[in-house]
Amino acid sequence: MSKPVISRHPRIIQSVFVLLLLALFAVLSTFLVTMGAQIYRNTVDSAEENNHSRIASAMVRSTVWAEDGGDVMIEQLQDGITALTVVYDYDGVKYYKRIYCAMNSDPLEGEPRSFLWESYNSEDIEFNPEYGEALCELNGFVPSIENNMLTVELETPAGTKSTIRMALRTGGAEK
Repeated sequence: MSKPVISRHPRIIQSVFVLLLLALFAVLSTFLVTMGAQIYRNTVDSAEENNHSRIASAMVRSTVWAEDGGDVMIEQLQDGITALTVVYDYDGVKYYKRIYCAMNSDPLEGEPRSFLWESYNSEDIEFNPEYGEALCELNGFVPSIENNMLTVELETPAGTKSTIRMALRTGGAEK
């Protein structure tokens, strides 16, 4: 008598099914991680763009609000730079606080980029855009004053444009 042949096919099918489930799990897990990483990158890029716009806007607003006791004006300076300037007179000496947009010309900083700058100096010192402090990267800065209203148009590195409108209270309001 011969022994009956036992078929092992059900175990092979079961093993293949388990391997297919594990492979499907690995593929879907990789897909979800990739999608999550892309969403994270988009969120970080969006937050960075909002920060550029928010910082530039806050800097302009806080400068005008804090320094509005002086004479607020728009200056056309060298190299085509337009500056929002607040002029103070302390004991007969005039001081200028300027906010302007200029290129970073430092070769150690890599390729030139445009930044929002702040400069504070007395009338004895000639204006030089490189003597200011770079605040944040900004492509466009166009201030204007009409009556008592200051309008500043800003453009971030990503091309987002925003406009700030502020009523000048003291020094600038006398114009």
